[in-house]
Amino acid sequence: MAQIKDEIQYKAKMARIDHLFFETDENTPADDPRLQELDKLSALVEEYEKQ
Repeated sequence: MAQIKDEIQYKAKMARIDHLFFETDENTPADDPRLQELDKLSALVEEYEKQ
């Protein structure tokens, strides 16, 4: 996934994180694509927020 470049992309990623958060839980297998996407998006958001 590409780096977040602006506030619009940031808000879109946050909305997707919210959606995925409610689709997964502690019982979701680590290899579930939704959980993997959630991890990647969370890392991108964290990096953007550091800037």
